[in-house]
Amino acid sequence: MGVGRALSDAKPYVAMVLLQVGFAGMYIVSVASLKRGMNHFVLVVYRNLVATVLMAPFALLLER
Repeated sequence: MGVGRALSDAKPYVAMVLLQVGFAGMYIVSVASLKRGMNHFVLVVYRNLVATVLMAPFALLLER
């Protein structure tokens, strides 16, 4: 079994770990901002704006 095959097999696991890290980071930021008095609706808008800014380049590049 080659290194390339091992890396290819590990992609779903690496993606899940990165997804969990992202969820944990978002949870920490959400709790901290809500404890400081941010409105829930404003937090949702900011979260969606950040997601759009981060995902738009991938959508533009991969869907051409």
